[in-house]
Amino acid sequence: MNYKIDEIDSTIIQLLKQDGRMPNTDIAKKLKISEATIRKRLRKLISNEIIQIVAVVNHDKLGEEIVGNIKIKVDSKKSDNIIKGLNKLKGVWYIAHLTGAIDFDVEFNLKTHSELRDLLAAINKIDGVIKTETSFRLQLIKNRYDLETT
Repeated sequence: MNYKIDEIDSTIIQLLKQDGRMPNTDIAKKLKISEATIRKRLRKLISNEIIQIVAVVNHDKLGEEIVGNIKIKVDSKKSDNIIKGLNKLKGVWYIAHLTGAIDFDVEFNLKTHSELRDLLAAINKIDGVIKTETSFRLQLIKNRYDLETT
């Protein structure tokens, strides 16, 4: 089912990108429509997977100071196996299948170097992994979810 986003849906999304905890009543006041309408539209936006409402964690405050990225080159015939293996890994929060020189991009948040060693060992044990390249975040410069889309 293709859900068509109209101007009201777009405005709801923009408001929630600024404050994901904004009450439906506040959104309704800003748009000058009923709270019930906002509730119904939000339910549709969520059920159609247009948006998801989540909490964004500040991993530094949780002591997850080992934050980084792993680029993975694989045997393309084994991509399904790679996806299954990556999805099982502790500390991995982002996995993207790419085109180009690198096949997978993985991001992680870990507390200890021991967890990092275990993660890298687990990735390299997945059948089909050819090469990994790990980078670590030195400084978080920008972390925004309220970017305007064109």
